[in-house]
Amino acid sequence: MLRDKKFLYLQGFFVLFVLVCMAFSLLFYGKISLHVEVNVPMSMTWNVFLALLAYDFAYFSCQVSKKGAQIGFAFLWLIFYPNTFYVLTDAKHFVDWLDPTMVHRLSQFRTLINFNLLIFGIIFGVVLGAWSIQLIVTRFVPYKVLRAFFVFVISFLSSIGIFVGRSEQLRLNSWDLILHPFNTFFTIIRSINQENLGFFGAFTVCQIVIILLLSFSPQLFLQKK
Repeated sequence: MLRDKKFLYLQGFFVLFVLVCMAFSLLFYGKISLHVEVNVPMSMTWNVFLALLAYDFAYFSCQVSKKGAQIGFAFLWLIFYPNTFYVLTDAKHFVDWLDPTMVHRLSQFRTLINFNLLIFGIIFGVVLGAWSIQLIVTRFVPYKVLRAFFVFVISFLSSIGIFVGRSEQLRLNSWDLILHPFNTFFTIIRSINQENLGFFGAFTVCQIVIILLLSFSPQLFLQKK
């Protein structure tokens, strides 16, 4: 199972990303910590790590043969899946960097590095999310209609997870569902109201579109007429 070269390359790529982020965290902040101002390198390291966990759980769920293990890994994938598209909310930092009165900061070395790490982290996390749901769908959902419905449902649930993770009042994460399942579950249920439907809808559509785009194989555009 762990002899899959593509899977191992992906883990190695993440390790390289972590090392680069740690190096810049030391350079910019003098320490490796998530609790130093807005530490973009380490913040993206953590967010991408959570996204990678979702992909890994999806991969293991598809690789193991025992039903119990499949269900267990699939459940863990579902819990951590919102972390993949959650990285899109980190785009809020662009508001400061691309403000007409502040855009000159992009010429500063520190801001330029943070800008690129942020973009890479967002792309990495989103791609991991799209790949992970494609693994699950391909392995466990046999019919196209069911696949479309499954992607919609998961994207909607993920949007709720993204909201409760980003909301300043809640700030829940995947670990809370494991450590405090009942309290976390009811907190999530209370967050589902008309006021938040716009957020849920926007992120549901966004996820579905990205998943669809990344599901197209380049070969489709290279076929001879």
